[in-house]
Amino acid sequence: MSKHENPYPGENNTGHFWDDEQDLRELNNRPPRWYMQSMFVGLIAIVFYSFYFPSIPWFGDHYKGYADENGKTWTMITEMNESVAELEAYREKKFAATEQAIADSSLEDIVRDDELKTYAIKTAKTLFGDNCAACHGAGGQGNAGFPVLADDDWLYGGSLAKISQSITNGRKGNMPARMLGITDAQAAELATFLIETGKGTHGNPNPASKALYMMKGCIGCHGPTLAGNQMLGSANLSDSIYRFEAEDQHASVVRTILHGVNQANNPETQDAVMPAFGHSKVINATQIKKLAVYVHQLGGGDPVKPAPKKIKVSKDGKYNPVVAKSNSFADIVAAAEANYKKNLAQNSAWRDTGKMIKEAKKTKDVALAKKANTQAVNALKQASVALTAGPRF
Repeated sequence: MSKHENPYPGENNTGHFWDDEQDLRELNNRPPRWYMQSMFVGLIAIVFYSFYFPSIPWFGDHYKGYADENGKTWTMITEMNESVAELEAYREKKFAATEQAIADSSLEDIVRDDELKTYAIKTAKTLFGDNCAACHGAGGQGNAGFPVLADDDWLYGGSLAKISQSITNGRKGNMPARMLGITDAQAAELATFLIETGKGTHGNPNPASKALYMMKGCIGCHGPTLAGNQMLGSANLSDSIYRFEAEDQHASVVRTILHGVNQANNPETQDAVMPAFGHSKVINATQIKKLAVYVHQLGGGDPVKPAPKKIKVSKDGKYNPVVAKSNSFADIVAAAEANYKKNLAQNSAWRDTGKMIKEAKKTKDVALAKKANTQAVNALKQASVALTAGPRF
């Protein structure tokens, strides 16, 4: 084996070459002076920073340092909190008008207004992630043992009002265990019947098993068609959508029949509880509105009807009625005559109004004069809404 010799022995290299020609080689020179000086300055800076800023952890606490801001010891946490507070103050100022509009508007009006709806959905996405996603999933798809919010199957109703009520007051399901003494074998038979019925045309339910459904009182809450009752929060048993979905759905249904829902002192009972956010300080009333709109638009909310058309009333002074100066007969008749003249000018006078005014002037009947004036005022109101001359009658 040949001996490796360094062709540049006096060059202060390491003897390591990067190419076959031995042109690229690794030297063993000292670092530049500026580099070493920077390193020493850095070491001194480390000591300075360690004493000036919070740094060294002690038992149960840490070294506070000498840095302070506005008389308070500086930490990254306090700086972050101050930055968050500034951001929240900016948002509050920038969107104050929109937030007030959300607070003052009904849920239906928020959905009908594209700007308010968009704002509510965008701001509620974070609220949903913080307060709802743990149970219902980030997109409302539901988690094991919790309802899906992105479909049109609702235990308590999918209208804006019902969704808001669920968020505000919470929900707690209830189903008795072993209704009317149902046995294990009967529960298994009933579960098979319900699952097969839920498959629709693809199912093969045993008609004889429906007697169990009727005899054991299931019909009382879930109805004769198994469609459920939103007033009671009882599930629709005919659509193959399960509140407690499981890999072994038959076993899950049997468990619910035998052990019920939210039954105290029954360790096998199914749990179904929704927190009452409206009775806590976690979110406020405006945020509940935003969440209701957000959940409603996930895919299954009941459609919102268009807003009723508003009647436009003209503000033209020619439709403004003359008000009687007092309750005296003379003032009332004068007001009636003035309003009647306005009716005539708009071609919207009632014929009997003029007759009543003449009769009232003859008999000095105050009640008749008031009646004539009321008719004249009503005719002006009708004309202000119609905005066009109507037939004289």
